[in-house]
Amino acid sequence: MAMRHKVLLVEDSPAIQQIYRNTLTIDQFQVICANNGMEAIKALSADRPDIILLDLMMPVMDGYKVLQVVKTDPRLSRIPVLVFSAKGQPEEVEKALSLGAAGYVVKATTKPKEVIERIKGILARQQPEQEQEVAHYRIEVVEGKYDTAKLTADFKLNDLRCPTCRSKVLLDLIPDFTQDTPWFSGKFVCPRCNK
Repeated sequence: MAMRHKVLLVEDSPAIQQIYRNTLTIDQFQVICANNGMEAIKALSADRPDIILLDLMMPVMDGYKVLQVVKTDPRLSRIPVLVFSAKGQPEEVEKALSLGAAGYVVKATTKPKEVIERIKGILARQQPEQEQEVAHYRIEVVEGKYDTAKLTADFKLNDLRCPTCRSKVLLDLIPDFTQDTPWFSGKFVCPRCNK
């Protein structure tokens, strides 16, 4: 018997979730469901699906934020994400694709069977060595320059050194497309310890 592909279905509408869960199950997919973005992130920490079918407009955490988390986490970034949303404006599609979505379908104009065909197509194109990354920037922060003192205070750092190996840390900036204006999420990383 062939191995069943696992789909993480992230959808806040119980009716739509039921329709897609049933359709996917009939088509021999194993389905994990999440009602919002936060549940999706929790599900991803417990299990690794082959593909994510992701709604955009949800409470708690929207689909854009989930997509950003998935595509900037090295452990999850290779999981393809198919966005399916009620929104179909070109800027919404462009935003999702720029965050790393493998495809975009509009719920109102796409039948569940067509969505499954898209899922199968994306899974067929998946290559294990292929990795899709969202651009991020690593910058060196120089002590005593600009807002370094405020930056170290905000991040509760005694200095700009790794507490483990004492190497100089870098600031990792990740574009955050969930904002209306250009914005970045940031964290300090040690290039030697990789954490």
